[in-house]
Amino acid sequence: MRTLVVSGEYPWPVNSGSRLRLATVLRGLGACGPVDLFSILPAGRTDIGPSDPALGLRRVAHVAFDDRPPSGAGRLLAVVRADVPLELPRPDGGRALAALARFLGGPYDLVWYFGMRPFVLSDGMVAAPSVLDVVDLEDQKIAARSDLAVDGPADVPTRLRRAAGRAYSAEEARRWRRLQVRAGNAVTTTVVCSELDAERARATGVPRVEVVANGYPEVDRPVGRLEVGEPPTVVFQGTLRYPPNADAARVLVREIGPALRELVPGARIRLVGTTAPALESLADPPAVTLVGQVDDIADELAVADLVVVPVRFGSGTRLKVLEAFAHRVPVVSTTLGAEGLGAEDGVHLLVADRAPDIARACARLLGDVALRQALTARAHELFVEHYAEGVVARRVGAVARQVAGAQG
Repeated sequence: MRTLVVSGEYPWPVNSGSRLRLATVLRGLGACGPVDLFSILPAGRTDIGPSDPALGLRRVAHVAFDDRPPSGAGRLLAVVRADVPLELPRPDGGRALAALARFLGGPYDLVWYFGMRPFVLSDGMVAAPSVLDVVDLEDQKIAARSDLAVDGPADVPTRLRRAAGRAYSAEEARRWRRLQVRAGNAVTTTVVCSELDAERARATGVPRVEVVANGYPEVDRPVGRLEVGEPPTVVFQGTLRYPPNADAARVLVREIGPALRELVPGARIRLVGTTAPALESLADPPAVTLVGQVDDIADELAVADLVVVPVRFGSGTRLKVLEAFAHRVPVVSTTLGAEGLGAEDGVHLLVADRAPDIARACARLLGDVALRQALTARAHELFVEHYAEGVVARRVGAVARQVAGAQG
């Protein structure tokens, strides 16, 4: 079986959740036969490393496109085209299509679109059975973020801005839902990363939905430990340029951190991952350290007494939770941060949603060795059974063969 992957991400170095998912997809498809990878990336991306020969890809290429939202006349046209999300980058005058046409080495038995944007930008060029891996449901992210909007006493201009923001978010979520349904009708199968997202997609009218979970490599030597260090250290890891992670980092530092230090004096927070200038004000060493991007997340998890996931909006499932489960590091998460994984409060991790409650859950895990041992043992079992990279890669292969065979 010959497969073309058209992706909105590039998998090397594997330093983010989306890159890790793409690498797992490529591994699963590679077990079915030759794979070509064509990535359509935002202009200005510099974090592009050499390909990994261990994946055995036949051919690899990438092209840049202008990912800025439309402005001026383009913005007006986007408003008129009611079936297209306002923030979705428009076709770039055929640059991506022309590059893809030069790259093609078909015929292909399957096309796997990794993300909605490459599906739109490639404009259905390749005629073959197809999978659309939406990675995240954008309408769900927008709706959850809109629910966080703060209301309260304000002057008239502020109230008007809030109302306009809510209206914009509602319209953008509606447009994403329509696009997801239209795309779902254009491909053979739509893939999401949890049964919860599958239920949401089906409820909006997306047909033929399958689940391929996020995965994480099995760890030979987990770095987690039962004994709590001095000072106690709490880690939040992820790409901090990503809005849900940036919001979580702010909540952790400004609301959860002070409450935690009242319960556990001296507790320190480490924010790990590519950051943005807007977050630099959060740094307050040694209480709060912006670590930045690291070569090996295991080095940071080795000093973590727990991982906290205070994510308040988003979609999909959080790789940072699986990462901690794989390394036997205790986890405290919001309900949304742990959703879709089948992880239970008090069984695999502790769940809390308000800042004071999250702080109390962290303090509890920092002071109860027996609880740390019980949670991490069961969390690791859940990871090995459902989310180890090999398990997920085999699921990718099964979906690929099913789709290719259905129209073969």
